[in-house]
Amino acid sequence: MPTAPSRTPDESPRVAISTRSIVVFVAVLVGALLALVVAWAARTVLVELVMAIVLAMAAEPFVQAFERRGLSRGAAIGVTVAGFALALVLFLYLLFDPLVHETTRLVHDSPRLLDKLSHGRGHFGFLEEKFSIVERVQSAVQSGKIAAAAGPAWGVVSSAVHTGGEILFVLFLAVFVQLDGRRWFTAMSGLLPGEAETRVQRTGEGIARVVGGYVTGNLLISVIAGTVAAVTCWAVGVPYPVALGMLVAITDLVPLVGATIGTVGVAAVALATEGIAATAVVVAVLVVYQQVENHVLQQLVYHRTVKLSPLAIAVSVAAGAELGGVVGVLLAIPFAGALNVVSTELLAWRRERGVAGSDVAASPERVEAS
Repeated sequence: MPTAPSRTPDESPRVAISTRSIVVFVAVLVGALLALVVAWAARTVLVELVMAIVLAMAAEPFVQAFERRGLSRGAAIGVTVAGFALALVLFLYLLFDPLVHETTRLVHDSPRLLDKLSHGRGHFGFLEEKFSIVERVQSAVQSGKIAAAAGPAWGVVSSAVHTGGEILFVLFLAVFVQLDGRRWFTAMSGLLPGEAETRVQRTGEGIARVVGGYVTGNLLISVIAGTVAAVTCWAVGVPYPVALGMLVAITDLVPLVGATIGTVGVAAVALATEGIAATAVVVAVLVVYQQVENHVLQQLVYHRTVKLSPLAIAVSVAAGAELGGVVGVLLAIPFAGALNVVSTELLAWRRERGVAGSDVAASPERVEAS
């Protein structure tokens, strides 16, 4: 009887790697590197696509509500887009009319205001008394510093125009995602086996609910912020409280800096029209409300709409701010909610596999016992 060749303790088993495995590994590695290069080169478009998908998911509950009333998919999307556009036009109208009126009045009263400022009178007279602001401006004009600042100012205007174009592109892209996104998702998930297809579709529906809940909660918080600002301005006598409240509501949608921008705008109008006392009251109320919103209201609303704990919301917002700035904060909560949906589905799948495996392992024992 032949015996197996003996192996010394120093020898170790050899692992044979075929040439085909090496070629496949290199091809996968090169493909992954090329995909990363392409993704980095098209990162701006990818971010815009992600934001468009988020907006499309956010508007999906409205579209489905119109579909349940008998409208076709395209008609429901058209009505939803028209409703949002009408709300935007109404906001711009309410803001534009007082803005034109105040600008006209400012131009008409400029000589008198400058005379008061140069003599240290009026709401801004302290600027001349403490900082000699008129002499500083005249010195800057004579030295050419004002003209030198025209270049950076033009850069700011150009950047604002570019940002506006990107926003319009994202909005149009969101409409196209709404029109064809569901069909693409259904076709791609249809390539999977029956059970996997059901799970993927259920996960997609859960992610859509999370994003819709986030946008609904964000809109609710913004409405509350605008209402607080409007009531405060009306109480202290600041003109155009409705327009200022809408301004705060719109800017509050922008994470990190939106609430501060709205507060500065309202404070500027209050200071120019009602003086320092009214401005102090408005700023104090809005600052206190911002603290309540950041530490209480957001956690409460997002916990009910996105189904995330306050700790998960705080961590996701902090991580989004660190990784992506304003855009990261804007996408942090829906991304965390999507991860929660996916992890929940994966855990359910693993439990079902574990139960099925235990049943299969126990079946021979049952047969033998019988």
